[in-house]
Amino acid sequence: MTKSLKALCVLFFAVILLAGCRGAEHAELVTDFKADFTACYRGQELEGSVTYNRQGRMNMRLSSPGTLDGLSIGCSDGELRLSKDGMQCTADEAYLPSTSLPAGLKNVLDEICREQENGRLVLNDGKAAVGDWKLTAGENGFIVSLECPDGKIEFINAAGL
Repeated sequence: MTKSLKALCVLFFAVILLAGCRGAEHAELVTDFKADFTACYRGQELEGSVTYNRQGRMNMRLSSPGTLDGLSIGCSDGELRLSKDGMQCTADEAYLPSTSLPAGLKNVLDEICREQENGRLVLNDGKAAVGDWKLTAGENGFIVSLECPDGKIEFINAAGL
């Protein structure tokens, strides 16, 4: 009985040690989220909040710089909605300049969802490349940052929808 107890203890500690040696695991990427963000994009410093869901609906509200404080940009079902200080206008989403932060962010988030649905999005230590963008995710599955040649967007206070 003593030999089998010793063997069982050795096996138990081996399992614990092997489990502790694995790299940090990350949860599946969360694509329905809301978060605050800071961005340095095409020479502009921007701050605000964003809400996005895998159906492609995005709403971005800017808080900085002061001239853009309160500007809300919404994209849903091909329609662009801009509002600020009680004024609102709508247009076809195609009118949003492709080089703008809202267009770039929406396009990369849409691509992340497509890649994830098709099983082609592979996170290695919480990182992945999606087109020209480099995605970094936290252990909780939320996107921490997105970086491209035009700039970087960092997300904080992320929560699921």
